[in-house]
Amino acid sequence: MIKQLDKHLINLIKAGEVIEHCYSVVKELVENAIDAGAKNITITLENSGLKEIKVSDDGSGMSEQEAKLAILPHHTSKILEEADLYHIDTLGFRGEALPSIIAVSSFKMKTSDNGIQGLLLSLKGGELVSEALIAQKKGTEITVRSLFYNTPVRLQNLKNEYVELSYIADFVMKIAFARPDIAFKLINNDKLLLQTFGSGNLLEVINAIYGTEVAKNMLEIKGNSNLYQVSGYISNLNITRSSKGNMTFIVNGRSVKNNKLFNTVLDAYKGYLMIGKFPYVIINIASSSNLIDVNIHPSKIEVRFTEEKELEELIVSSIKKVLSKTNLTVSIDEEEPIETITEEPKKIDLETIKVKETEELEIEEQEAKIPVLKEEIEQYNLDFEELKEEIFSNFDYIGQLFNTYIILEDKNDFYLVDQHAAAERINYELILESLKEESHKKYELLVPINLQYSKRDYLLVLDHLDEIEHLGISLEEFGSNSFNIRVIPNWIFRGREKEFIDQIIDDIIHSKKTEREEFLDSLAINLACKKSIKASDRLSKEEVTTLLKDLEQTKNPY
Repeated sequence: MIKQLDKHLINLIKAGEVIEHCYSVVKELVENAIDAGAKNITITLENSGLKEIKVSDDGSGMSEQEAKLAILPHHTSKILEEADLYHIDTLGFRGEALPSIIAVSSFKMKTSDNGIQGLLLSLKGGELVSEALIAQKKGTEITVRSLFYNTPVRLQNLKNEYVELSYIADFVMKIAFARPDIAFKLINNDKLLLQTFGSGNLLEVINAIYGTEVAKNMLEIKGNSNLYQVSGYISNLNITRSSKGNMTFIVNGRSVKNNKLFNTVLDAYKGYLMIGKFPYVIINIASSSNLIDVNIHPSKIEVRFTEEKELEELIVSSIKKVLSKTNLTVSIDEEEPIETITEEPKKIDLETIKVKETEELEIEEQEAKIPVLKEEIEQYNLDFEELKEEIFSNFDYIGQLFNTYIILEDKNDFYLVDQHAAAERINYELILESLKEESHKKYELLVPINLQYSKRDYLLVLDHLDEIEHLGISLEEFGSNSFNIRVIPNWIFRGREKEFIDQIIDDIIHSKKTEREEFLDSLAINLACKKSIKASDRLSKEEVTTLLKDLEQTKNPY
């Protein structure tokens, strides 16, 4: 029998689309506060929001009548007719957020539009529990407790406190970039985690969130086309990360996810960044609202653009313009200068060159007279079983080809050995073996390594401390959002300790591989590639000999 679903069940279904984590509640409430014109927004959490979420603002607030309508499904002041969907200038517009939150929590709202008298509404599981008139300052305060208490499966799918808090911190960080004119506070268990001051200065927000070292290495970008304007900041080459999580895109004040925008920025940096490194990026895209479709998913973080190619070209040109005018030299250890030999170019006397006159040739007739010779060539198949009996280091070393391939010969054959692939195989097996050890030999650094993180990544590091320390890396918290590393394992390569520790931690906190063996293999591949000799590196004969002897000792040198 087909029948209409009741309103409560409809709201539970919708809640599954709109509210997935504690972060989803924070996002919807903060966006409502921004739409209400708030200039100060405070997010207060208990147990990372698993116990309680409170969002208070100094926006326009609501009257008693408006507040009672706001908790009903599909009641909104932001759109009135179909045409409004093509001109969305607010962060919220669907009228689903509050009813969806109310359906799966204990919900309390205090609001006032005059700063004298306000309304208090209490609801649980979608049902009104109580209402009262109260004294209330202008603005709105919403408290959400016991999220998903009536949907056990979704409750079980919530992550631990560190992970849930990292999601929230990531959202607050990005909305603060989008609205530097608004002061934000994020508090968890009475501890202030993040604060901006609403000065309107984006670089000041970058400094508050990423720290001084990042802020002073940021470059301002600006650009315009017929349909779009872009502005914001990108990092120079002195500040990069091993993950692309620090690339933020804002469209008409809304933080969005768009893989094409990520790839567009990486295209603009092509030729500047090392492989596996990503810049810090905050790009604000402004355009007429009718050129952007945000009505794709209830979360409203996915967007589509009209004339997307024009936007991509604008971003690339704006970034390249700034990078081309900036000194992008990265400090490295001084090396001995390489002597270069210069010769005076020989002058050629064109008058002494005689040009022999040629007769016109009848091409078609000549081609017809030339016999075509066909030679059957049998492809030679290399027998790896035979090759395994050979010893590379006993071959005669001829030299390097393009400073990339090692040329060897024996009595009957010659061989090309890819020097980067050979070194990578050696390092891969050494690193993987070291990673799999249950205990690691360690040593203490004379000068500790300091690693600075965004609040989101800082929380993820705390969540993965046991895994990191199991690899022999000892961390201690040092100030806001940073760690000092004083003890590291012996297998970390000398001279590149910070780079490798940074890569290892980034791989751990952002890896989607759940099996330990699979993760360690992936980590070993990444580290081996970074450690190994590169193509175009010139090697001495002694270095080649050592490389070949080490290659012979691997389990799979071929």
